Amino acid sequence: MIKSNKKAFVGVFSLVLILFLLFLLIKPFLYLFGDLDKLKVFILDFGVFAPLVLILLQILQVLVAPIPGQLMGLASGFIFGPFLGTVYTMLGTVIGSYIAFKLSRKLGRPFVERMINKKTLKKFDYLAEDKGSFTLFLIFLLPALPDDAICLIAGLTNIKIRNLVLIAFLGRLPGMFVLNLVGHGFGSSYAIILFLIVMLISILIFYFRDKLESYFHRLLNLS
Repeated sequence: MIKSNKKAFVGVFSLVLILFLLFLLIKPFLYLFGDLDKLKVFILDFGVFAPLVLILLQILQVLVAPIPGQLMGLASGFIFGPFLGTVYTMLGTVIGSYIAFKLSRKLGRPFVERMINKKTLKKFDYLAEDKGSFTLFLIFLLPALPDDAICLIAGLTNIKIRNLVLIAFLGRLPGMFVLNLVGHGFGSSYAIILFLIVMLISILIFYFRDKLESYFHRLLNLS
């Protein structure tokens, strides 16, 4: 048991160290996110590895990098188009979310308390008290909520990691697709329509949440 815990700690520490070093590596280039044209040139200069660079940036955005998730969605759509952009950003989002869930579960609450400000933790702390799978889905679905912080809090729950990843994927996909569409060059009127559609779907999901929650639990084999 001691050897197993030691091995897990070394693995987690190594992962955190790698992410920190990667963040230091890209930190000098964060200014590029203020100019999408320059960011596009920078990423495409990596040639066949350009998608991998975008995926890596998205992973870091979820975990440590001070890059707004909305900006990454716009940038990926601008650089790779709405469909490939969505695929790449969702890959990064899923991988980053998985790492966040694992780190939180392995290192526990003290780690989460150091990573998240007290106000956010207090507001969403109830998620760690019960399964809250459908509530998590709604949080990932609705815009302007701290999705990345929620990943760390969600790791403290008893929900299986694979189910947490599925919840994050399903919740974030609609909003990420809309951001990629807008980043690709859709006019403001289209952006407003798409935003209203997403909001309408979100409202309907919230209104029928009891029935949907029951189905959601069956989907995740939680009931």
